[in-house]
Amino acid sequence: MIRKEDINEFIVHNNTFTSDEIKDLLYDIYEIKEPHEKYVIDQSVNYYYNEYHTLEKVYNERRRKLEILKKLKLPEQRSKEWYEMRKGKLTASSIASALDKCHFTSRYELLLSKIEDQPYQPNPITEWGVKYEDIAIAFYEELFNVKIIDFGLIPHPEFNIFGASPDGICDDTGNNEYIARMVEIKCPPKRKFTKTVPPHYLMQVQGQLEVCDLDECDFFQVKIEEYKDFEDYTKDNFINESTSQNSWGRTALNFPKGCTLSYIKLNENKLSYLYPKLGLSDSMYQIWIEENKKKIKNEGHQFVEAKWWFISRYECSLVTRDKQWWINNISHISNFYTDLQYYKENIPELKEKIKNKKKKTKHEPLNEFLLVSEDEDN
Repeated sequence: MIRKEDINEFIVHNNTFTSDEIKDLLYDIYEIKEPHEKYVIDQSVNYYYNEYHTLEKVYNERRRKLEILKKLKLPEQRSKEWYEMRKGKLTASSIASALDKCHFTSRYELLLSKIEDQPYQPNPITEWGVKYEDIAIAFYEELFNVKIIDFGLIPHPEFNIFGASPDGICDDTGNNEYIARMVEIKCPPKRKFTKTVPPHYLMQVQGQLEVCDLDECDFFQVKIEEYKDFEDYTKDNFINESTSQNSWGRTALNFPKGCTLSYIKLNENKLSYLYPKLGLSDSMYQIWIEENKKKIKNEGHQFVEAKWWFISRYECSLVTRDKQWWINNISHISNFYTDLQYYKENIPELKEKIKNKKKKTKHEPLNEFLLVSEDEDN
């Protein structure tokens, strides 16, 4: 019996041969004698051969773009240089505000934030996103057999007033389908999960794709919760039915669970975090905690706490690049930068506009996307 799956697999494993050579080999393998059987082979090979080589061209182009990005010298995300660079550019995470389509920060407020020194002030929502972003990335890598590369603030190669800080981009060492796919991570502690991407985040993703010249991005939402204590952690286990054994580091729903340490570095006034590998046994996690608590103390840092966490849900929405959206909005981005230069010399006028806008703001019920500030995971 001739199976299309077998023909496709044969083409993949013999991709250096021409289509005619592959057909001849398959005639011999299947001992083809009848014309109708030959027709089945010919049509299948023509289809899958063209499909394979078309995809290879796409993957090679994505590899080329990925190499360009990897060679860029960029400031580390959330570093002092990163924040300084952000002040001089409109970034993708703020594009909804710049277009005056954000419910949380007005265009005028964004302009003022680019002019006056306003040090980053974390809150419980933003800190939650920072704390668990690395866990969400590790979970994504596990799900899709990929490796995520971290990037800092990437300037647009031609439109230098604009930039983006993607949470990560898939390397070319795993699943071919994911080569150079961007990933935008959200770990909302309160906002409802939906199958669609909230509008202000959709604008952010489109801006990021344009800056990086990439085709697609996974908008990856992960619900991470914390156990009350270690005892609660040990009670939530996944039992493998075939072996009746406990699968370490998995919840009863077969999602990852684990621990994280928070501490404050010497001469710094912010929390930092450490993470072990996923899938360790309970005892291995406890050993890891004790070893790293000692390490933190020996390096002069201040240990804060250990937390036991679990993933309870996730959603992954693929967003493809919309070039027309970018064309429709680049003039608005340019106008924002022009206004920024103007208000640098006219700050009182800008503050008056902010004051007046707040007076006129009509408070309406929030929809399902807007249960918490967008600052939760910028």
